[in-house]
Amino acid sequence: MPRNPSIRDRLESEAWNHFPETARRIADRGQRHRQRRALCWEDRILLIVSALLMVALILRVETVHAEEDAFWGIEFSMGEQSLQSVALDTEISAEITGLVARIDVTQRFHNTGSDWAEAVYRFPLPEGAAVDRLRVEAGGRILVGEIREREEAQQEYAKALAEGKVASLVEQQRANQFQTKLANIAAGETIRVSISFLARVEFRDGVFALQIPMTFTPRWMPREGGTGRPHHLVNAEMSNGHFLEMDILLRPGMELSQLESRYHDIDIQPEPDGFRLFLADPDTRSDRVFELNWSPDYGATPESTLMSWDGGDAQYALLLLVPPLAEAIEPQAREVVFVIDTSGSMEGASIEQARLALAQGLTNLGPDDRFNLVEFNSDTRALFDESLPAMPWQLEKAVDFISGLDANGGTNMAPALQLAMALPEQTGLLRQVVFITDGSVGNERELLVQIGEQLGDSRLFTVSIGSAPNDWFMRKAAEVGRGSHTRVGQLDEVAERMAALWTRIENPAVQDICVDWGMDAEFYPEVVPDLYAGEPLWLYARLPREPRDVTVCGELEGRYWETRARLLPGTGGESIATLWARSKVEALEDGRMFGADADLVREQVVDLALAFGLLTRYTSLIAVDRTPVRAASEQIETRDVPNLLPAGSEFVAGFTQTATGWKTQLALSLVSLLVVLAMLLHTPPSDSRARPKTPARAEPAPSTGR
Repeated sequence: MPRNPSIRDRLESEAWNHFPETARRIADRGQRHRQRRALCWEDRILLIVSALLMVALILRVETVHAEEDAFWGIEFSMGEQSLQSVALDTEISAEITGLVARIDVTQRFHNTGSDWAEAVYRFPLPEGAAVDRLRVEAGGRILVGEIREREEAQQEYAKALAEGKVASLVEQQRANQFQTKLANIAAGETIRVSISFLARVEFRDGVFALQIPMTFTPRWMPREGGTGRPHHLVNAEMSNGHFLEMDILLRPGMELSQLESRYHDIDIQPEPDGFRLFLADPDTRSDRVFELNWSPDYGATPESTLMSWDGGDAQYALLLLVPPLAEAIEPQAREVVFVIDTSGSMEGASIEQARLALAQGLTNLGPDDRFNLVEFNSDTRALFDESLPAMPWQLEKAVDFISGLDANGGTNMAPALQLAMALPEQTGLLRQVVFITDGSVGNERELLVQIGEQLGDSRLFTVSIGSAPNDWFMRKAAEVGRGSHTRVGQLDEVAERMAALWTRIENPAVQDICVDWGMDAEFYPEVVPDLYAGEPLWLYARLPREPRDVTVCGELEGRYWETRARLLPGTGGESIATLWARSKVEALEDGRMFGADADLVREQVVDLALAFGLLTRYTSLIAVDRTPVRAASEQIETRDVPNLLPAGSEFVAGFTQTATGWKTQLALSLVSLLVVLAMLLHTPPSDSRARPKTPARAEPAPSTGR
């Protein structure tokens, strides 16, 4: 179109005279075009602001949020500033004797600032760990922690902080999460924090195992809108610290056929009474769980075992109950509902492991079995409206379903659990729910209550996925769900561990178990769960005198079953009493979760923890130096040392993995910005001073048809 207004007007007039319909369409389109081109600078600013607000909403308005206390590592506190420290390395020393391990975890931090600092350090420990010792080395001083009631310890720590004294406070944040505070750390100083605890050696499918978590997967809470703050996580490649050293003394008390670390290369040195183990790679990072496995020689596999220790006022006993191997029987038809987590926290290696575990589970179904698949993230969907027979064409649909699964969205477990346990009942079939997830939720207790209320006659089998899952929640969910817990840490374990899980599912469990100690006994867990093949049961008891043997009975395949465990003299130790107390604390807290009086539970836990020197949610470890080292007028800085992102996970700074996935967030944001850019490029500056007007003209007379 010519730029000269007079020529443009003449051409438009000619068009109206000779091509009226075409001219009308052009005029209508031109009018709309001129209106679009007429955006003034105020309109453009409003458009840009609106687009930016839309991007902000995409990034920040989520259906779930990260827990606001989900910071791990060490934080040097001063206001709201954040500067990264340079060093965070871990030393682990452990002594494993029989079925109990004493573990010391020491982490070294270096204050690189020029001022005094308060440090806040959060860390994971094995689920069920009994934390009872704290040692801090700072500025040439050694502080040893003591157990106090939580409020008293907090007041003592705050007073020491204000007075410029070196102090340390250790608190339990969650069932397997702890926090240490360090007050008045000098500039340039290296801090050594040692936490000591007792842990139980696991025994399953003929293999002993000890697991020590090194990092965590962020936990997520359902919430209407809003997210938590960004996680303090870094990839191993981005960090200049987080190196791991390890020195483990293993005294198995038997000949071994195998000794290995699942996820780390180790050097093994024989000792007169066992083995000493070290990490083979000096550059090992603390970005995944450490798992040590050892297998007894053929014929040395332990049977039910009873150990005791004389505590003076009482005897303390540990009973390891090994289930019987069921004789070969005709497999019974069952209904299996697979539930898979496809939330953003499963991005990377975890979703690959989950897909493979799900496919492995499908291969174990028989033609008389029924099955269904449930996927959840922010939303929940099932493959079928009800469970269907495991016929080839149905399994083919399931394989297609699995191949299309991607990790994205929030970790909204409750609707998925409800759907899986509320599917239409299949007459005569026991429903077994196989729940595959990393367990990265913060509302564990609400979910456990839900499982207890909705389970009915179903059984819940949990499968932990990833290099740093929430094992405490997964174990408790299986316990409440009357099933069992399986852990898969990497792809090459999927077939082996899913096969072991299927053995437990296929073989009948010992049910309605009763325990006769031969005297009055206070033992935990009080309600003995079903006993599955390859998965022993641990019981801790407090008795008035030494037990000689214990009789255990139950129902196996509809028939009465009984076994007896005899005392092994001289095999117990003081650790049995500590682990009994820890088991009682867990039982009391479970009672509070399911409706027991909270004040009464608190009182009982505090009394027990003070008597046995245990760290609990109501008691803390506190250590205070007597001599002030900092004047009150001197400044304190803030710096963060993040924990490592779990190995195999994906992370992009500024985007959360759970809720709307970071890839989706990024794509939507880029689309929004491109739309704005296109509108701006297509909108030249308007001239509001001299907008050309269409000349007045008369409508042409209708044609006569000649």
